[in-house]
Amino acid sequence: MDVPVHCRSEAYRTFCHEIEHLDESHGLLNAVVAVSMHFLPNTEVRTVQLEIDEIAARILSRVSSGNPRALAAHLHHVLFDELGFHGDANNYFNPRNSFLPYVLESKQGMPITLTIIYKLVAERIGLEVDGISSPGHFLARLRVGEDLMIVDPFFGGDVLNSEELADRVALTTGQREVVPVDRLPSATNRQWVARVIANLIHIYSMQGCPQSIAAMSELYDALKVTY
Repeated sequence: MDVPVHCRSEAYRTFCHEIEHLDESHGLLNAVVAVSMHFLPNTEVRTVQLEIDEIAARILSRVSSGNPRALAAHLHHVLFDELGFHGDANNYFNPRNSFLPYVLESKQGMPITLTIIYKLVAERIGLEVDGISSPGHFLARLRVGEDLMIVDPFFGGDVLNSEELADRVALTTGQREVVPVDRLPSATNRQWVARVIANLIHIYSMQGCPQSIAAMSELYDALKVTY
């Protein structure tokens, strides 16, 4: 492992270790938290893991049957109605919206960080979620039995059909194409992490923060090297 020049050592070391485990959800969680550790040096991976576990336990305590539809209903009720997770539309490019520990605390963030929380909690209660890296807007695809649902955590857990998804993508890209839900390509965990870092590089480029760009570029390069 290279010695980082710009990134905090603990963040870089944790990130590089988790790259080898990105096929698993815990690797995704830990790698994204490691990105935050450069900017939030007091962050501990275990603390974030426990916060996710607590939300999942809250949902499971309300569903004794294990029925997937009941779990999905309570997942949405807890995350979006009770805890109030939502997109930060007023200050979208605040870099903190890309820091998972901050999003868990503030209950607001960017589409990808909110979708990561949605996926991690859903998987802990036994549901299956893919990330959908649609143009300009990250979404979740939830499988409930034989049904597939496209969920937008940025907009309070809206469930979208193919037409609504096309409309939402058109808002950010100007292009509208209706694609069946089951044909939308899933994002790999590596792609999730790469997009979090790319978002931060873009944000810090707009803000003129070369040191932060350099730190995130080191993480991005470490991710590419392991392909």
